[in-house]
Amino acid sequence: MIASVFGIMMSCLPEPLSIDGLPVVKPEIVVSTQMIPDRSLVVLLTKTFGALDASDDSDPAELLQEIAVDDAVVIISGANGADTLVNLGSGFYGDVIIPFEAGEEYSLYANSASLGEITATTTARQQIQFEDIEASLYTNGYGDTLAEVTHTFLDPPGKNWYMLNVQEVEREDLVENLLNPNSFMRLHDDVEFEGNELAETFRVFPRDYHPGDTIAVSLSNISSDYYDFLKLREDNRFSFVQYLSEPVNYPSNVNGGKGFFNLYIPDVKFFVLE
Repeated sequence: MIASVFGIMMSCLPEPLSIDGLPVVKPEIVVSTQMIPDRSLVVLLTKTFGALDASDDSDPAELLQEIAVDDAVVIISGANGADTLVNLGSGFYGDVIIPFEAGEEYSLYANSASLGEITATTTARQQIQFEDIEASLYTNGYGDTLAEVTHTFLDPPGKNWYMLNVQEVEREDLVENLLNPNSFMRLHDDVEFEGNELAETFRVFPRDYHPGDTIAVSLSNISSDYYDFLKLREDNRFSFVQYLSEPVNYPSNVNGGKGFFNLYIPDVKFFVLE
C-alpha cells in the first residue's frame, strides 16, 4: 500500500527542469591578520568559495589548502615606509618585524595574480596586558570537564573594546591557533568599567578538556568596527565556512575583498590544565 501511494506521488511530480545561465560568482580574497608578541605581523589570505563547496564538517586543514591564496605580493605601509611580507606558504605572509606604533595608521596592499588587488587601512591598537591570570580544570554537575579562567586587567582611559580567546594549542602552531575563528571567544565593551579594572571568572564551552591539555588565553584590544563584526558573528552563530562562502554580507574594512585588516598585539598566556 505504501509503495503504491509513493508510486502515485512520484508520477505526479513534474520532470526536473535543467537550469542554465546561472551567474558564476568570482572568488574574492578574504583577509585575516594577527600580530604576535614579538611585534611581527602574519597575514592570512584565503578565497571565498561557493556555498555548496564545503560544510561545517569539512576538515579545516584540508579546506585551508584548497582556499589558500599563495600567489600574492603583500605590502604593509605606514609613516615610516613600506615593507613587503614573505610568502610563508598555505596563504600565510609575514616574517617581517615592523615597528608598529599605537595610534598610527597603516595600509595593507595585496596583489594576487589569480584574484586581483585588495587594499585596507587600520590604526594600530595599544597592547593591554593581563594583570593577573589563572586557568584550571572545572568539573560541572554533568560530568563535563571545562577550562575555567580567572583574570584581571586594567582598562586605560578612553574608549576600548576587548576580545579574549581560549584555544587548545601546540606551541609551534601558535599563529594558526590565534587566527582560528572557532576558538572560544569572549567580548567586552568597556562601557561598564571604563578606566577601571575588570576582574572576572569564566568557563570555556563547549570543549571538554583533560588533565595535561595546553591552552593559550589571549587578551586583545580591538577596534570598534572589528568588535561590531565579532558581535554580529557571535549573535548569529555563523561559522567560518559560512563566513568564507558566497554570498557574504558581513562587515569588512577590506576594499575589493572580505575579512578584516587588524593591528593589535595580543597578550598570550599558556597553561597546562591540571
